[in-house]
Amino acid sequence: MSSLLNSGRALVRGGLGLWVVVVAQASSGADGIEAARVTPQVQAAEAAPARLAVEAPLAGPLAHGAVVVPFHVDNLQIAPVYGNDAAKVVPRIGHLHLTLDNAPWHWVQASEDLIVIQGLEAGPHSLRVDLADARHQVLDSRTVGFTVPSR
Repeated sequence: MSSLLNSGRALVRGGLGLWVVVVAQASSGADGIEAARVTPQVQAAEAAPARLAVEAPLAGPLAHGAVVVPFHVDNLQIAPVYGNDAAKVVPRIGHLHLTLDNAPWHWVQASEDLIVIQGLEAGPHSLRVDLADARHQVLDSRTVGFTVPSR
């Protein structure tokens, strides 16, 4: 774990490459020895809104029945971390909810890898990509349509 210390505040690099601000305060104990009390400050900052951009599936793989969808996220880091405490981490973290053909269920993608779907029947399909925070609240959403060709 690495850190940068500046006037009582430390920027500590933790798991997943996230940086957390830690404040150290000196306090006197009963024995007169100064002790540092460290309090993590993991509050969501007033930041620009998270944005999601989703491209059309790549033509080459689609011609062979594989749906490969590039996407890009701004102002949020994709990571497999969930819950109320994770929602307070700065920089913000989140993941994707993927829904195929308006199904009543979705699956989660918690990496920045390309979205890959295989084994679909030939014909038209739609993929809704929701950008969600660590509490699964949707922050942005895009839908892409595509047609899997007959083989």
